[in-house]
Amino acid sequence: MSKTKNRIVLVTGATRGIGKGTALALSGDDTIVYITGRSESENQTSSLPGTLSTTVAEIKERGGQVIPVKCDHNDDKQIAQLLERVMDEQGQLDILVNCVYQVPDDLSVWKPFWQRPVEQHWNAMINVGLRAHYLACYHAAPHMVKAQSGLMVTVSSPAARAYIHSVIYGLGKAAKDKMMYDIAKELREYNVAAFALWPGIVRTERLQPAIENNQLPAEYEVFKSGMESSEFTGRIIDAVDRSNTAMTYTGASWWNTTLAKKMGIVDIDGQQPESYAKLLGNPINAPEIMIK
Repeated sequence: MSKTKNRIVLVTGATRGIGKGTALALSGDDTIVYITGRSESENQTSSLPGTLSTTVAEIKERGGQVIPVKCDHNDDKQIAQLLERVMDEQGQLDILVNCVYQVPDDLSVWKPFWQRPVEQHWNAMINVGLRAHYLACYHAAPHMVKAQSGLMVTVSSPAARAYIHSVIYGLGKAAKDKMMYDIAKELREYNVAAFALWPGIVRTERLQPAIENNQLPAEYEVFKSGMESSEFTGRIIDAVDRSNTAMTYTGASWWNTTLAKKMGIVDIDGQQPESYAKLLGNPINAPEIMIK
């Protein structure tokens, strides 16, 4: 199929949270957004609100074009079929945003790593939170290379450096950063950009009720001024893409707040959230060398 005039975007894990917000922020009358998720009805996969159909409805309310695809990112074949479908239907993929993630129900209950269930936590945060991101990039890369253009973004976290939640949580985030560093090196000569983003604390469906009911843990008080909406990440990606500056940022991890200031982007409340860098550190700078 010949290349369309629309910008083609794929956002994985878009039934709720950052994935949903990113899909909303990237939508527009010049963009077709493919979204994935498992939830076709409320309480199907999570007690938190959010389904494919509700995300579709909100994008359409904004005048956007959206195509929902039910996909279990635990299944390698479904990921491959997802990318095949996008290319069969559109003939191009301009932006891939890896947001899909599974949060174990007991993640917020702190325990040392030897007391946490290995299988459950590893499958959720490594198989889905890391492997599925790698496979989406793997299947998208040949098409972007052929087109000599494209942008891959993986949503990571300052847990790549700072201790947050658990050992497996941090391990997965650090691996995502390294994955994007190295993917970017291999894609640079084809004018395809790849980078990771570090959101701050995001007002998702999981966190918002605690904020509204003043039930946040005491240690969250210091982070309040930097909290972000779920759309902030997508606003940043949209600005980078539309400014044609993606290759400037390829091969690195970026705080959302850092890129937002560079791009002059504000959150949905018109403000730029404060940076957590002094509290949680900055991403590492990967060396330019490639040893093949």
